[in-house]
Amino acid sequence: MTEKLQYGQLLLRTVLTILLIMLVTPVIWVILGSLKSNTDILNYPFGLPTSFSFHNYISAWELGHFGKYLYNTAYVTFFGLILVVFVGSAAGYALAQISFKGRDLVFYLFLIGLTLPTQTIIIPLFYQLKSLGLVNSLWGVIFSMVGLGIPFGIFLMRNTFRDLPRELRESAYVDGAGEWRTFLSIMLPMAKPGVLALVIFSFMSMWNEYLLPLVILIDPSKFTIAVGLGAFQTEQNTNYSAIFAGSVISMIPIVLVYVLFQRQFIEGVVAGAQKG
Repeated sequence: MTEKLQYGQLLLRTVLTILLIMLVTPVIWVILGSLKSNTDILNYPFGLPTSFSFHNYISAWELGHFGKYLYNTAYVTFFGLILVVFVGSAAGYALAQISFKGRDLVFYLFLIGLTLPTQTIIIPLFYQLKSLGLVNSLWGVIFSMVGLGIPFGIFLMRNTFRDLPRELRESAYVDGAGEWRTFLSIMLPMAKPGVLALVIFSFMSMWNEYLLPLVILIDPSKFTIAVGLGAFQTEQNTNYSAIFAGSVISMIPIVLVYVLFQRQFIEGVVAGAQKG
């Protein structure tokens, strides 16, 4: 039995090591590519740079207008996060703690949103935004990302609030607290792990969103980072080194957020998945 356990652990570690190599190798390749010249990238795509240079980062930031792209991305992500967290938490709380007719049906209707790929609704979404005057607007991107992110937010927060005892809400009523005060002052702080998980997941999704900004935004000055990377590719040539440098710049916030809050992210996902 002990030998089988040892073989099992060895197999598990081997598989995890292979997966780690598969995940880390592309990241290292992009980082090394950001320090190469275009000639090195084309001639020695998998080799080390002949000379390390940070000039590509300067070119990406100044010539590629990455400062503007970074601001636009931070703008849509910030306001998108606020809306997704607020609506997802409030709706999740209502569906978990408040009894009303058709509650489960409403929840399952929201879950349908999790099954819809963005590609299937992008055309009607574009025409809807056009009728509202939100095409080529950052707020058009924000509202679209929020609409697509709310179903997951409701799913996660509903399960999180279901783990909280109903006695807390009942005690608040006895003390004279209204529904909103109970939600904001008592229940929401206790659902912190789920909220943090929703923030981190939504942040990564919104920061990396490509299709929605690509379709909705027309003015290059309003592009996000994901769309702005395409500016380095033209019909005549492709500035691979600047694309690699821009990719590294876009990865930094994601990596920092996950490294700093990975424990809270895992705790929130586990807490939100305990009940379905």
